[in-house]
Amino acid sequence: MCGINGIIQRDGEADPRHVARMNDALFHRGPDEGGVASLGRAAIGMRRLSILDLAGGHQPMATADGRWTMVYNGELYDSDVARRRLEAGGATFRTTSDTEVLLELYAARGLACLDELNGMFAFAVYDRDEETLTIARDPIGIKPLFYWVGPKGELVFSSELASLVAHPLVPRRLDPQSLAMLLVDRCIGDPWTLFEGVQQLPPGHALRWRDGQIEVTPYWQLKLAPEPLEERAALAELRDLLEASVRSQLVADVPVGVFLSGGIDSSTVAALAARAKSEPIHSFNVGFASPEFDESEVARAVAQHIGSTHHELRVENACFDPTILDTVVDHVGQPLGDLSCIPTYLVSRFARQEVTVILSGDGGDEFFGGYDHMHWAAQVQRVQARTPAVVRRIGQLALAGASTVAVGERAVARTRRARKGLDLTFCTPMEQMRRMMSLWSEDEARELLAARDARALRPAFFGDPSSLEGLEPEEFAMAVLAQSYMTSAILTKVDRMSMAASLEVRVPLLDRRVVEFALRCPLALKVRGRQGKYLLREAGRPYLPEAVYSHPKKGFGLPLHAWFNGEFWDLLDSLYAPGTAAASLFEPRALRRTIEAGRRAHRAGRGISSQTAAGRVWLLAQLGRWMQRFQVAA
Repeated sequence: MCGINGIIQRDGEADPRHVARMNDALFHRGPDEGGVASLGRAAIGMRRLSILDLAGGHQPMATADGRWTMVYNGELYDSDVARRRLEAGGATFRTTSDTEVLLELYAARGLACLDELNGMFAFAVYDRDEETLTIARDPIGIKPLFYWVGPKGELVFSSELASLVAHPLVPRRLDPQSLAMLLVDRCIGDPWTLFEGVQQLPPGHALRWRDGQIEVTPYWQLKLAPEPLEERAALAELRDLLEASVRSQLVADVPVGVFLSGGIDSSTVAALAARAKSEPIHSFNVGFASPEFDESEVARAVAQHIGSTHHELRVENACFDPTILDTVVDHVGQPLGDLSCIPTYLVSRFARQEVTVILSGDGGDEFFGGYDHMHWAAQVQRVQARTPAVVRRIGQLALAGASTVAVGERAVARTRRARKGLDLTFCTPMEQMRRMMSLWSEDEARELLAARDARALRPAFFGDPSSLEGLEPEEFAMAVLAQSYMTSAILTKVDRMSMAASLEVRVPLLDRRVVEFALRCPLALKVRGRQGKYLLREAGRPYLPEAVYSHPKKGFGLPLHAWFNGEFWDLLDSLYAPGTAAASLFEPRALRRTIEAGRRAHRAGRGISSQTAAGRVWLLAQLGRWMQRFQVAA
């Protein structure tokens, strides 16, 4: 696992000192070694976390004839197969690293090699003969890759935003449209970032620079294409694929472990990893004092069942720590409204004491149908299709009256959810998904941003709209989440928080073979009634204790209402004091109402509404601190 960066320009020689400075900002991604290649008009660099071929595999790496020079972040899981195929064609290798395999594949086939890669990756290749630079990102978006194109055709790229803006050419101006997107969607979707003019290369895309011009092209598309599959045969195929995926992702020349939350996904991965290893595998879990966030008891039961060497980090009565806030801001590079950033960093730092590589269970919900939002979205769409608009309007009025007399938090929450569901039936399916996931509604965001005259909100979905045609409501929700929130929030969180601890995380459920199976798997094998992930649940059942299947699903988050303390509120007040850059972004009265609602939620304690209010002020804290630490112009 590494961090990569570089620059190419039309005129003159690129200054390698700037790339070295960008490299320094990526030290955590590769503390083992670093390097910069000065290539005339281009300079490319990397920091390396050594996983395979510890003594070899140095980067930047060039072909024997010196034509192509590569920097590469990630892992190819079947590199041995590609190596043998290349050797059969006459290629010779100087190392046993997958970097050299990728380099030789590219030298032999160019961008066509992307069609056969199975792994997580972001890479850059300079072609000396044609004086071109090509960058590419893996199909799912597991590994990040940001870039900026200057007014003279310069291209600057990096694995992280802090490294990218370390180059003196890259401006640090806030993008107001991305700010509006952040408030509504909790994250900023590809290709945009919160820095004006800075973009992230979308998953499954490649970019080629030639003489100051760039061309961005897709090479892979996420598209559900269900086929008729017999259940027994599909289950056998999925088990074989999962076993092969886990086995290939355990390959490393350093210690490997597993994250074990106690949920279906991580438990299945952990069980398969334990079966594939001759010695006990190390498993890691973080537990909380608040029972609604704690799954440590189930994780312990799984660890005992599979025979792993289990490590548990307990977070008891924790209070706000400003260093954690700065860690999230610095490494994500922009605010992110995923509350699990904090426990992900804590457990990554904890695991790094024992291992260098971790397998995680991310991706199961998006591709096998595990989210509650999927069921709710399907229900809303079916009510929309089957119920006349006039009947739905009457229902809205009735629920509006019921919400004023409902007694108890649960009754109030159910009434509000039902009313919101009816409201959503008057929206398009895409708008429904956005409003279900939103932190602020679009109207609330416009009110909060009134002082900045926010423009029209960007769409939340950035994939090909044709990929959503003809899908069942549940499939529609899965496809949207996999191409938006999964890449922009979930995978962003996992990559940045683990790499902040210099830990490589691999995701077997997002192995290309598993994903392509999920894309052709029919809905009936994913969802049974209100039960999601049917086939994935059955795939792991022979290897797991019943406790995994009988306990309710819990989110991997932090009880913010309990975590906040006086130090947090003092910091938030200082970040948004009159005259500060952060305060200038918002309408003052709407800003004060938001912060006061967060204070009330803190005092009230648990509950859905309090978590939402707490999530809002936590995102505001990130935004204010980001503007300070990155010196962003409003």
